[in-house]
Amino acid sequence: MEQLPAARRYSATAKALHWSIAALILIDFALAVSFSQFNPGDALYLPLAYSMHMSFGMPVLMLSVPFVIRRLAFGYPRPSDDTGAPSRALARVVHELLYVFMVVVPVTGWVILSVRKRPATLLGSVDWPNVPILAGLPREPRAQLHDLLLPAHRMLAYIGMILVGLHFLAALHHHFYRRDGVLRRMLPQIPRRVPHLWRRSNDGFDSK
Repeated sequence: MEQLPAARRYSATAKALHWSIAALILIDFALAVSFSQFNPGDALYLPLAYSMHMSFGMPVLMLSVPFVIRRLAFGYPRPSDDTGAPSRALARVVHELLYVFMVVVPVTGWVILSVRKRPATLLGSVDWPNVPILAGLPREPRAQLHDLLLPAHRMLAYIGMILVGLHFLAALHHHFYRRDGVLRRMLPQIPRRVPHLWRRSNDGFDSK
């Protein structure tokens, strides 16, 4: 397979952050669907889904912030020469909306947990702290903020997953239909192997 020029590839750090965040988001959304759309006893209901959703959501925020800052600071690798201006503009809009989703949804989840005074467990006894100012508010304003943000958190999560789906379909379109390097530049770099040379002889195939 043809190797992409370095100017068109993402760095190893960008790839690691991209795939780690993607995996966490997909798992976290599946957990949210489990406890919000299914009842106890249903096949897809997971009793630990709620607590696991909180535990996965905070690492998404921790990884997304440096990822977004890195992308804003260093931009994107140069697109392929045959990518038209409308496609570039659309891709940029979707990417920027995805960046908003990756940060805003976990932040709203953090605020919701803070007004509930329920810190998310990261690992064992290690908790993600609540926002002190929010947790210290009287009960009534905390309840009002909770009722305002919870529907917004859910709506933004679904909108974000639609963007993720569009992003995924666009990657498949580039890879299988246009056959360019858009998807491959985010995949792990595979070292090119030196092929063996063979020649046919009367006895079969012999290495040359």
